[in-house]
Amino acid sequence: MSAELLKPLPQDLKEVSDKATAANALAAATIQDTIDRLERARQQIISGEHPDQLLPLSSYLKTANTKVAGSHKDWSSAVSKFGKGVEKKFSTPLVPLFPPAGSSSQPPPPNVHPSLLAITSGGATSSPLPTPPSSFGSPIAIGALNETIALHLARIGAFTTLSSFLEESKTTSPSVALLESLRILHVILAELSKGICTQALEWVSLNPESDPERRLEFELRKEEFVRILLRDVDLTGSTDPLLPTHLPSPSPTQQEALAYAGLHFSQLWTIERAQTICALAASPLFMPFSKLLVSPYASLFADYAPKGDLGSGKGPESKLQAIFAAAFLKTIHLPKDSPLTVVTDVGGGGAMARIQKVRMVMKEKKTEWSAVEELPVEIPLPTTHRYHSIFACPVSKEQSTPSNPPMLLPCGHVIARESLTRLARGTPTVKCPYCPVISHTTAAVRVHF
Repeated sequence: MSAELLKPLPQDLKEVSDKATAANALAAATIQDTIDRLERARQQIISGEHPDQLLPLSSYLKTANTKVAGSHKDWSSAVSKFGKGVEKKFSTPLVPLFPPAGSSSQPPPPNVHPSLLAITSGGATSSPLPTPPSSFGSPIAIGALNETIALHLARIGAFTTLSSFLEESKTTSPSVALLESLRILHVILAELSKGICTQALEWVSLNPESDPERRLEFELRKEEFVRILLRDVDLTGSTDPLLPTHLPSPSPTQQEALAYAGLHFSQLWTIERAQTICALAASPLFMPFSKLLVSPYASLFADYAPKGDLGSGKGPESKLQAIFAAAFLKTIHLPKDSPLTVVTDVGGGGAMARIQKVRMVMKEKKTEWSAVEELPVEIPLPTTHRYHSIFACPVSKEQSTPSNPPMLLPCGHVIARESLTRLARGTPTVKCPYCPVISHTTAAVRVHF
């Protein structure tokens, strides 16, 4: 599950921890104070003095008990709030998605990873609801899952974990060439995280087919230009007047940056990049960096500002890494996103809970879903995981197909062709179901997504 979907839970957990610490500290301090008061009263009694500490002690205990009880009540409320938050995010238990323990008479295949054994045998508790066969009950399915996990570990650069996983699960290792390519990728990404683009530029020059429009090369050259310009520059200096009384001579780093721009940006010049290149070339006029951040070109350098200034705290390295990784993975015929990441993000983001809820309702109503390659409920996906444009008719609530494509009415509303035919009722005109416009059915135009 992605961090965005779990966003409220870390704050709630921190609140539980803080309130627990505060409650325990208050209780410990109250107990110690009570012991000290009792000790003073005891000394008074032993010495024969009047025990004037006993009456205030009774009042103190009542007040302290109220404070400690209130502190523990706040702690209990935070625990209850966190529990409700967890139940809201994980509204349906995962157990019914797998067969109950002991439901299979056959032993698990020998190449099952220990993490899967905990789920498929002995680790899952039985469920009162009938469950379908496990999706990973066959050796072929388990082998495919293990290979997916292995490839994911290689993609993220966890090669030590990958070696342990392959040894324990007895899974076939990805090809040596693929692993070597992924190692090279992570070496380059590590350099990009430091703002060093040397190896990335060398890779682009050796693989021109990966960047036919030279967009990646332009982003790398732009990063190099900015790094040269800001070398040995104080990024936290005070803001001086934007217009100086005199123009100082360019510093050696500014001259080096301008020479770099003249050498490389001239080869990457296009109409789309012209404005950015001109802005970069003119930016040394507004140095030092404090004035550059309030110049007309501040947007190009905001990501390089210290956290808390104009910058968001997230440097440009992460953007450059994502662009380079996508281009690199394309050359070795791998998708930009790891399939395991996509599945866990979508499933953990609510898809699994929704499907299980529909399954339970269908079990109660004793109905079955017979549509092919469709789910009985709409699953909302984040924009990063929407790979195909899908149109659902607002009238019939059905997805468009090649035989029932979306049709654009003259008024601007879109409905499916079958809905258009039904609304026309055999006449040449049709009234839009969402506005009072009446138009000819022949005026509707098919929309291609």
